[in-house]
Amino acid sequence: MPDTLIPVITPRNATIEPSAGAPFEAIRVARDVLHTSRTAGLATLDPLSGYPYTTATNIAVEPDGTPFFFAARLALHARNIEADPRISLVLAPFNKGDALTLPRLTLVGKAELIGEEDVPQAKARYIARYPKAKLYLSLPDTELYRLNIEGVQINGGPARNASNITPADLRTDLSGAEGLEAEVIRLNGIKGEASRLAVLAGRKAGAWKITSVDPDGINLASAGDLARLWFDERVMSVNQLGKALNQSSK
Repeated sequence: MPDTLIPVITPRNATIEPSAGAPFEAIRVARDVLHTSRTAGLATLDPLSGYPYTTATNIAVEPDGTPFFFAARLALHARNIEADPRISLVLAPFNKGDALTLPRLTLVGKAELIGEEDVPQAKARYIARYPKAKLYLSLPDTELYRLNIEGVQINGGPARNASNITPADLRTDLSGAEGLEAEVIRLNGIKGEASRLAVLAGRKAGAWKITSVDPDGINLASAGDLARLWFDERVMSVNQLGKALNQSSK
């Protein structure tokens, strides 16, 4: 009989009565935070002392929901990851009020260097979110890492805490919908379309840009904010995408 796997986030010993907490859609809140956070706290392990070393970094998301980030090869956190790939990311709407009253998402897992064949596409996705990144992504010591998530904790604010969601809950199944990402260029070419979609996602109209399309929704970026427009139903084709966007406008 195989040994029981030890969770990467050890559960608390205290028993918490579920009815004592305020109800909230933990998975939807977690996915919202994942897709709309610009900044993440990145914790790595110092190879000599064993102490955690934490820094702040931009966060980007692949179409399937996998987070990835930039690191200079000479950075301390890059050195730490090379020695021990176990890391943690915390995502939250930083600089938007009292952090303890807002949703925040903790992800734990192993960092993996993005392979050379995937780097050009990853850079393009990163720059779509952070246009000024062209300056440092062109440096010779640029590294891009993705996080293979093994543990998740979402805190939705006071009395809104959930540890029973899984890494799979954050992922988007892309099978059969490979043609959707090509729609980004076409949609960005329609004057005012990105701004319209951002408003539907709860943001103010402005200079928005669509950064990615996947079966579950559309990601958008402006100079200082990110937005996510969720579809009511999964979209698998260009025709279904058109219908979803038309329904969103009603």
